[in-house]
Amino acid sequence: MQTILTDKDVDRHQPAGDGVRGFFAVLWRRRLVAGLMLVVVAAAVAAVLALTPRQYTAAARVAATPPASLTQSPAGYDDLLGTLADVAHSRPVLEQVQRAVPSRSLAQLQREVRGSVVYGTVLIQVSVTDQDARLAAQIANAVAAALPAHDPGQGGLDLTTTQPATVPDSFASPDVPVVVLAGALLALALAVGAAFVYDRAARTVDTAEEVAEETGAGVLGVIARPTDAKGVPALEPGSREFPSLRALRVALEFASVHRPTRSLVVAPAATDPWAGWLEVNLAVTLAEVGHRVLLVDANRSAKHRHPVFDTTSLPGLYDILAGTVSLDGARLTGPVDGVTVVPLGNVDLAAPSLLEMRFGAFLDEIDEKYDVVLIHAAPVTESDDARIMAIGGGLVLTVPAGRVRPRVLATAVQLLRDVDTRVIGTVVHGARRTSRRSR
Repeated sequence: MQTILTDKDVDRHQPAGDGVRGFFAVLWRRRLVAGLMLVVVAAAVAAVLALTPRQYTAAARVAATPPASLTQSPAGYDDLLGTLADVAHSRPVLEQVQRAVPSRSLAQLQREVRGSVVYGTVLIQVSVTDQDARLAAQIANAVAAALPAHDPGQGGLDLTTTQPATVPDSFASPDVPVVVLAGALLALALAVGAAFVYDRAARTVDTAEEVAEETGAGVLGVIARPTDAKGVPALEPGSREFPSLRALRVALEFASVHRPTRSLVVAPAATDPWAGWLEVNLAVTLAEVGHRVLLVDANRSAKHRHPVFDTTSLPGLYDILAGTVSLDGARLTGPVDGVTVVPLGNVDLAAPSLLEMRFGAFLDEIDEKYDVVLIHAAPVTESDDARIMAIGGGLVLTVPAGRVRPRVLATAVQLLRDVDTRVIGTVVHGARRTSRRSR
């Protein structure tokens, strides 16, 4: 007998290990999105490095030696050094430098020249950053040469250039290692973010575990994608679908043993391309073990119907609801003994509200020779028909694998529960392979 997966089997508060596995599972599932983001960011970083102008920094050092007769305190001397460092990029010094380097304006020199005290020494460092490496060294040396004429100590300092600036052989900006590291971290963060955002937006429910988690309802079975959407594999013991159909029937009977129901609505959570296939085959499996089944097509929205229901020219359910034909006049022989079919009929004969008004009476008129009334309904996200027809009975929600997003499924179940619809269980329909926990 198939194990019925219930919400107790799926802990919403997963252990930390499951969370880590889930994290990497999302990354693997959306590896193309993550990889694309990595490539995009890598290309952007490469473009930034290629297009950003190279900046070269040249530095000259000037020793500011105090005379032996200096009466200032050490603290006062340190202040004097700081003032001298500020003088290095002051307007008077730069005006003098600008005359020696006419290719640079005063405003450019103010942006490029910086002076600082080399900590723990009597050295003033003049740093110049420019796109021209040779010009950067020339300007730095020009500033160092101009400093003695602008001594804030009024000639009390011995200013000597101890380290002339040389032409730098490598650029200082952009800092390639820093840019690459920052780009790598950004790429990683964006790749993970894009993978999770895309997964949340595009992910569909595919397995029994996911269905149980989103619905909180028992999973009665997992049915593989039909090899023939118009076939009846429940009649073929050697078919691929036969074992799972039989297991579904067993699970359904087990799930309703404590609260039997005669009418059972089967409705998908979203548009199902195999509309009616499951209901026809489930009716056959029930009939094979002695149940007398009345199979009713009530799906007004189906674009394609299983051949058992494809009788558009004959009267059916809506003709009965409209009072133009009796149940006896609409019944058809099913695919096996024990199954009787009521097709959809002419939906133009009755307004949709007639279903709500008369469907209960229709069920009451069905005689006792049927053990189960199995109703093929429209998706619960498209109409209220399934909820209306499930009043007083039960509903099995089918989930077309790969076609329903988690939020849509959770909303569909909540809509059913808001009106106290009895959801007996769910079926994952059209799965490419069977979930390991539903085997």
